Amino acid sequence: MASGRSQKLEEKLACCICLEMFTAPVTTPCGHSFCEKCINSYWDKEAQGPAEQKVYFCPECRKDFPERPELSKTVQLDSLVELLRQGDTQAPGVELGTTVQRRGCPRHGRPLELYCKNEKRGICCECTLKECQNHIRVLFEDERKTKDESLRKTLEDTQKEAKRIGEEIQKLEQQIAAVKDSSQQFKSKVLQKFCHIMEALKGCQRKAVERIESEQALALGLLEESWNRLQHQLEVLAEHDKKAKELLSCPDNVKFLEELPYLLPPGNSEIPPPLEFDLATSVLTITQLLNEVFRLLQEAASDPITPPVADTKSTVSMEPKIIEKKVGLRLPDNELRMCLLKYQQNLTFDPSTANKYLRLSDLDRKAAHPQDFQKMPNEPQRFEPWQVMCVQKFSQGSNYWEVKISGQSAIVGVAYERISRKKWGRRNFTIGQDQLSWGLHVQEDCYVAWHNGEPTKIKEPLCKFIGMSLNCDHGVLSFYGVDDNMKPLHSFDTIFSDPLVPIFWLCEGTTITLCQKAEGQGQNDGMPADIQTTLTTVAKQGDKQTATKQ
Repeated sequence: MASGRSQKLEEKLACCICLEMFTAPVTTPCGHSFCEKCINSYWDKEAQGPAEQKVYFCPECRKDFPERPELSKTVQLDSLVELLRQGDTQAPGVELGTTVQRRGCPRHGRPLELYCKNEKRGICCECTLKECQNHIRVLFEDERKTKDESLRKTLEDTQKEAKRIGEEIQKLEQQIAAVKDSSQQFKSKVLQKFCHIMEALKGCQRKAVERIESEQALALGLLEESWNRLQHQLEVLAEHDKKAKELLSCPDNVKFLEELPYLLPPGNSEIPPPLEFDLATSVLTITQLLNEVFRLLQEAASDPITPPVADTKSTVSMEPKIIEKKVGLRLPDNELRMCLLKYQQNLTFDPSTANKYLRLSDLDRKAAHPQDFQKMPNEPQRFEPWQVMCVQKFSQGSNYWEVKISGQSAIVGVAYERISRKKWGRRNFTIGQDQLSWGLHVQEDCYVAWHNGEPTKIKEPLCKFIGMSLNCDHGVLSFYGVDDNMKPLHSFDTIFSDPLVPIFWLCEGTTITLCQKAEGQGQNDGMPADIQTTLTTVAKQGDKQTATKQ
């Protein structure tokens, strides 16, 4: 009915010359209204005729005027047209009131009359007498006003925070450019010096360049990680602003109050400290190396047939010792992994949650998805997808664990315990498809991070071992590739509301083994024997190198 009345009103407010709604309406002495531009153009054409035939007519009633009449602006008509164009022809609150009255109580079918603060829902008169008799009940308008002010303040704060993070991102981008420029300039100078060195000394040139590039890679890695984290925080704030604006523009008070609890606050953003990129430590080592090289070249020029072998060895010994890669898989010996291993947790699979096609072994520390299916008995907690959870739950502090993946496709992640056990449509997995889980999909050629149904593709070399770091206090979940080096793959920065449980998905022919650290033993226990031996060798060589420097 509202649209029919609006259409009739538009017809009444249409100019008979242009057949459109009035624009700057004016009125003739006979009482008819036209667009100011239309009536002037109409009379301008009549004024072009012979002087003895100049008579001005009203286009509506054909009343003639011997002289061109004066036009008067119709202020009220102009205001009415403007309101109609803005869609404000109805009084505020009429449409909202009609919508609220039409909505019925899902329990009793009666119209919703009040809002129950205890149950956070709209209630009818029967709810008031039965379930909500002793609850706090208010009008929808009053509760909307209270929540509206709080949400507006949150929106202002998030907009300020987004602006601040944007400025920090610009600073990080400038630092990244500065690091690249300074590194490139320094590397060019080193290359110019080494271009005059004999073929026998090219190994020294290569080592000097690698030293600079490693410093650059380390600095850029830290800066890019900070940039990605700030960019993620900015996206979270933008998504929060979008949803907050949608709620603020919602005309339905009941829908506003029902959906508002699902809009979680974005939380406080952490700005990483600025990185101090200084190549001074590398400059000293490379300068000493160049001085020694030039000294060796002078000695070689004086006696080219018998170069000083001892001096050549001393030149090589000035470089840091390099541990040769051994055959087979070697886990890294860097400080990051050693720090994470302090928080390593022993995990075990929960058989009651394992999909009926999965097989658990090795004291529930190994899960396999064989191609020869043997169904297990159904249980209420079993996943319909090829998934399994762990027994352990984490709600505070820092936690770290590592898994070994044998196969072509698997997903590692965490989820709230209340995640659905049912299968969603044609999807083979549910990890990362909702707001209750986060996961990293290890595919044949890349990684894909999943959360809330949104994928993020990560082009990095695949690793057999995946490390997961969970900081519940700061709301950070990080994935690492753990093979020849500790490579950060992806991080989620959010707020965890419930305890988190490790969860896994296994494609056919895939096996996942939980790496263990036995009580009372070293931090590398639970790994395969060849990897433990390698780590022990690396640690001993590192200790010897440190003692030599001291």
